[in-house]
Amino acid sequence: MIAISKLRLRVREDSAFLARVADRRRDNLRYQADAYAKLGDRKDALTCLEEWAAGSIWANEKQWLTKDKDLAGLHDDLRFKALVRRFDKLTARWDASAFLTSAKSLSEAQRIAGLSLFWSEVRYNFAHFDHVPRLNWDRTYLKFIPKVIQARTLPAYYRVLMRLAPLLHDAHTNIYPPKSIQDHFYASPPIATALVQNHVVVTWVADPALAAKGVRVGDVVLTVDGLAVRQYAKKYVEPYVSSSTPQDLAVRLYDYQLLDGDHTRPVTLGLESALGKKLSVTLSREPDPRAKWRRSFEFRMLPHGIAYLSLGEFANDRGAKIFKEHLSQILSAKGLILDVRANGGGSTNNGLEILSWLTRKPIPLPVLRSPQYIATYRAWDGPSEQWKVLTGAGDAYQQSHDHHFDGPVAVLIGPRTFSAAEDFVVSFVAMKRGILVGRKTAGSSGQPLMFKLPGGGLARICTAQETFPDGRKFIDIGIAPEIKVRQTIADVRAGRDPVIAAAAAALLAERSSSKSS
Repeated sequence: MIAISKLRLRVREDSAFLARVADRRRDNLRYQADAYAKLGDRKDALTCLEEWAAGSIWANEKQWLTKDKDLAGLHDDLRFKALVRRFDKLTARWDASAFLTSAKSLSEAQRIAGLSLFWSEVRYNFAHFDHVPRLNWDRTYLKFIPKVIQARTLPAYYRVLMRLAPLLHDAHTNIYPPKSIQDHFYASPPIATALVQNHVVVTWVADPALAAKGVRVGDVVLTVDGLAVRQYAKKYVEPYVSSSTPQDLAVRLYDYQLLDGDHTRPVTLGLESALGKKLSVTLSREPDPRAKWRRSFEFRMLPHGIAYLSLGEFANDRGAKIFKEHLSQILSAKGLILDVRANGGGSTNNGLEILSWLTRKPIPLPVLRSPQYIATYRAWDGPSEQWKVLTGAGDAYQQSHDHHFDGPVAVLIGPRTFSAAEDFVVSFVAMKRGILVGRKTAGSSGQPLMFKLPGGGLARICTAQETFPDGRKFIDIGIAPEIKVRQTIADVRAGRDPVIAAAAAALLAERSSSKSS
């Protein structure tokens, strides 16, 4: 027993080192395979590829294997085809293709299989079971089996499945219906609402024609389809909301999802105007070609030489391009405001590229770790909890530029600041480059695992825990601003943005203070 225990300890201590060595060896084998193939040495090129694939392989490496121009001459070789089949088998093992169908009608077995797939993927890959200590995931699975058996139509099936993910209390863990039936779930009238001063308020009217019906920005929503707005949200919206924090839940209940529903069913709102006049208005959920929504990106110069840039998303590099387009104005500005209050995320790198214009130093990254399961360890010692660190406290991002903005910076945040936008805020704070203004962020990030479900649906599961580089937590909490500012109903009605005003005042005060010192 002593010898076996020492062996297990040695294996665990050496595993990380051996993994790094193996990665370097695999890279070298890829380079060698390319070189041999260029020289026309098919035999040695294939030998290198077989050694490269002898241990671990990753499904996305198939793209390199089959698209590398240097290896094109090997494609007709039986040894090369055998390598490609290994990747195909790997993908088939994990994509659950036997469960999947695009049919509008699912068999009982397929409905149970879809539930089982989500349950299984969560069981092995979900990173935040510590946030739901009272949830027994296996018992939950058993409770949902009869429910999916009874849900015989595709919409009914997804109406059941979509109540499963919210039980995990994580905004990066969701089930989405197939595109073919999404208009049964996500259609909404051309207005936006939000919780302001404990009231649900109309914050945007996308179709000016609604003004003829009496709908105005600043109207208070009293009822939805005859129910008090909070009662309606609790009964019809909350069961389908995946959220990580109270502020995240409020946004999803009263902003993103409040008026979502079937496109064939209009929604009736009871409104109260600024003058106290009450109005009942019925709005269509059908697509509105006249709807005009707020711009995701906007640059403008504010009074007193403050540059303002709203960054509505990081799904693409548009924000970085706009930053560069206005670089001369930003460089000469007395202060810079970056607004990520409505940024729902995307790619962390798109945010980091913008931050790289604010410093000459490496930019600290969030610490990222993911659950790790090794079957033999379980065979040796039973279940364990293990984590693999993917980015550590010393990891950083750096991109050089000829010019940098050295003036004071403020980042505007709020409960709609989510995912990659929170990564952006984490790095900004770690840079110690400026101040945060607004309200606490959503408190949810992490690399979601995406996979398909029967009938064409889609699921995702949060697979990583994140912290600040110094270990401070923000998941399930949110990131708090130094300067707290909330919009009031009066602000909404007047079109004022007190968060921008507070940030601009703070930047000018900082600039004045630095000059006087």
